[in-house]
Amino acid sequence: MLSKMEINKQALIQNISLLACPICASPFHFEEPNGFICSENHQFDVSKPGYLHLLKQAHKTKYDQALFESRKKVIASGFFEPLMKWVAEIIATSTAEELVVYDAGCGEGSHLAHVVESLQNNGKKVHAAGLDIAKEGVKQAARDYPGIVWEVADLANCPNQTGTADVILNILSPSNYEEFKRLLLDEGFLIKVVPEANYLRELREFIYMDEKSTYSNDSVTTRLAERLTVENIEQITYMAPIAKDLFADFLEMTPLGWHISEEKKAELLANPPEALTVDLQIIIAKKRNVS
Repeated sequence: MLSKMEINKQALIQNISLLACPICASPFHFEEPNGFICSENHQFDVSKPGYLHLLKQAHKTKYDQALFESRKKVIASGFFEPLMKWVAEIIATSTAEELVVYDAGCGEGSHLAHVVESLQNNGKKVHAAGLDIAKEGVKQAARDYPGIVWEVADLANCPNQTGTADVILNILSPSNYEEFKRLLLDEGFLIKVVPEANYLRELREFIYMDEKSTYSNDSVTTRLAERLTVENIEQITYMAPIAKDLFADFLEMTPLGWHISEEKKAELLANPPEALTVDLQIIIAKKRNVS
C-alpha cells in the first residue's frame, strides 16, 4: 500500500505538464527520488507529506496550523455544504469529460477535495491542483487529501502553465485576475465566491455594533469586471447551524475572530448563536474575447 507521500508524488508526476518553475516559468521534468527540475536547472523537491513548495522566497502569514485544523472541523460539520454543492453543480454543467481545476487560495484543501469527489461521482475525470501561500494549510491538505496536486504558491506568480485551467476556484480568498486570465483556457471560467451584505451578520453585529456590521463587496466585483467578463452572478443565502463546541474553532478560523477582545470572546463562547447567516455571491467570469 502506497504512503500518502507516494500517492501525492505520483499525482505531481502525472500532472507535471500543468506545473511551471516559479523562477523562470519553464516546464519541469522529474528525477528520482523527489526532484522537480526545470530546463534552467532550478530544483524543487517534494516535501512531506507530498506537496511542492514553489515560492521564490519565504512568506510569513497569519494562517497557522491551529487555524487550518479549526477550519477543517467547521467545514466537516457541513457549514459550507450548500455552497459547495452549488459550486460542484456549476462545474458539472461542463460538457468536457476531463477537467483541470485549480483552487486558488485552497487553504487546507477541504473545498477542492469536495468538488473533486463530486465531479468524479458524476463521471468526470479531474486533474486538480490546490494553491496557497500558507505552507501549513497546504501541508495539511497533502496529509488529508492525497491524490491532488498541492502547491505552496503565490497567487501573484502562480507556478502553473499558461492556458491549462478549465476552472479556477477562488473561494473567500484574495485574487490575482491577471494570473487567472493567463491560466484559463479560452473556454475556461473562474468561480469566485465573495461575502454578501449579511454574511455572518450575527457575529458582525456582536463584534462591531456599528457600520461594520454589514459588508459590501462592491469594490471586489468592480475590480473583477475590469479584467474579466462576468457571465453570471448568483446569490446563495442560508442559515448554517453551528454546535456550541465548534464555536471556538469558528472564531479561530475567521478573521472576524481575530479582532475581538478576550472579554467579548469569552462572552460569545459562553452563549454563542445556534446558527449563522451564510450570505454569499457566486461570480462566474471568463476571459474577454479578443476580436
